[in-house]
Amino acid sequence: MTHLRLVNSIRRDFFQNWVSYTALILGINLVISMLFIPLLSWLTSTALKLGGIDYVSYTNAATIMLHHPFTSLFLILILILTLFLVYWQFSFSMLGIYDIKAKRGFSFRTILRDTLSLTPKLSLSSFGFFLGYFVLILPFAGIGFKTALLAKVKIPGFILTFLLTNIWVTVGLVIAYLIVLYLGLRLLFVLPNLVIEQHSVHQAIADSWNKTRHRTGDYFLNILVLSLAITIFAAICYALILAGQTFIDQRANQIAFVTAIINMALIEIVSQFVVIFSTFGLMRILMADVIVPRIEQPRLVSQRRRPKLLIISAVLLVAVGVVSFNVVYLKGLTVTRPLEISHRGVDNGNGVQNTIPALQKTSKERPDYIEMDIHETKDHRFVVMHDENLKQLTGVNLAPYQMTLKQITALKARENGYAARIPSFSQYLTAAEQAHQRLLVEIKTTSHDSPDMLNLFVKRYAVRLQRDHDEIHSLNYSVVKGLKQQDPKQFVSFILPYNLSFPNTKANAYTMEYTTLTDAFVDDADAHHQKVYAWTVNTNSAMQAALFQGVNGIITDKLSLLKSTVNNNLNHPTYSKRLSDYIIDLPSTNLPLN
Repeated sequence: MTHLRLVNSIRRDFFQNWVSYTALILGINLVISMLFIPLLSWLTSTALKLGGIDYVSYTNAATIMLHHPFTSLFLILILILTLFLVYWQFSFSMLGIYDIKAKRGFSFRTILRDTLSLTPKLSLSSFGFFLGYFVLILPFAGIGFKTALLAKVKIPGFILTFLLTNIWVTVGLVIAYLIVLYLGLRLLFVLPNLVIEQHSVHQAIADSWNKTRHRTGDYFLNILVLSLAITIFAAICYALILAGQTFIDQRANQIAFVTAIINMALIEIVSQFVVIFSTFGLMRILMADVIVPRIEQPRLVSQRRRPKLLIISAVLLVAVGVVSFNVVYLKGLTVTRPLEISHRGVDNGNGVQNTIPALQKTSKERPDYIEMDIHETKDHRFVVMHDENLKQLTGVNLAPYQMTLKQITALKARENGYAARIPSFSQYLTAAEQAHQRLLVEIKTTSHDSPDMLNLFVKRYAVRLQRDHDEIHSLNYSVVKGLKQQDPKQFVSFILPYNLSFPNTKANAYTMEYTTLTDAFVDDADAHHQKVYAWTVNTNSAMQAALFQGVNGIITDKLSLLKSTVNNNLNHPTYSKRLSDYIIDLPSTNLPLN
């Protein structure tokens, strides 16, 4: 009950000055999104262009550091600037809420001045501590403190899936997370002491550690209950809106469109309220002790008359923009049919990956492409295989480059209760041609490949692939670049496992790991007349998000689910279905427990 009373207290405090809190938090988010993010993106792109670097990924990070020291230094400075802006955003939010709650008056100019006044006092040690501190509180501070500045600080889904397949790695990650969570809770009140009280780092740590002694669980429950309350509130609001729209769709179709526009605006209002209230709620918990002593010493800020015409104009402009977007979305103009691509030639485990029987079975579902993988063998031929070691599928603890094509194709691969022989690329390509099935061929590379591997591939298969309208992609940029030089007409996509900065390449498309894919990346690709394929997208919500982002293709292990999801979005869905899809597509930063 104590935790629920805290939530009620936060609610009362918020609604006492909800206009000021809303202006503060929305204002900060707009400045971050419309000013700082574009600036940081421009700085990063400029640094890469000046350094002659086409892209940034973990595959070339070492090369950049060794051969481009000045570019590396500039990128490090951009990173430091980004982290400083995170510190500034946190401090600005905290000081603003402090001023409003402590009845000192509210002025963006005053808060900005107070925030900037902290900068000269920010020692290297306190700034360094802040960075480590932010990492510690990230598991639960993200409940309230959302920032697009660190939107790319995430583990790509395929890496996390790989890590969690090992039970000991999973146990280790859980233990590490619990340790970080505990330390984060014990240091929860460091920043209020640094920003509001302006204590030294040592004193701030000591105060927080003493305050949370024997109360760590209580503070964790405070944050958890706040998050659950906000989530339940949002879920109820969304459910009521969808129920109302469903009723209108069925009983009063003539006004369904107008009602849908209104309901979508309500969804957007609820979404923004979740962001604002969760931010205020977390800050309120952090500053519970530092606000009260200051109330008796008010420092009133003179209030200027705000130009009503400017405010009314801004509100009208936003309203027109929101309504226009809602009309476009509800008419289905934001969603187009993407290419449906079967990952490794299977659909929901209907065969052994990268084998001909699975290809023949899956091709009957008519995917636009079947994505598959090839490796060079010991005798410089090409075999259809994803893994760099054959053990998992065949039990043979050897790599493709250690065996001849004849030896590998004599082996049987077993998966999902099926067994099939490993095919050569020529065999697989012939089977695809017989099924009139287009392929998306991934060229896998290792340090053991022959120097003329790419030349051999182009000589043997380039004409045939172009004739069949097949496509190629690769994680190795040298392969992408080499193919475009030797065979300019061939459609080639560059696989990016992580989205740090938009690349500058001659690739026809980018195959992007979907958990780090953003709307901005898709927009940039479209502006450069390049396509985007999202991989590997296996849940309905992820497919909805990819559709909403406007990707050109979706690579999935669950082809039938993808087809169903796409058809439901494109075959004249009801307005309630479109609203439901929009809720799924809401940015994760709008959901406290996402």
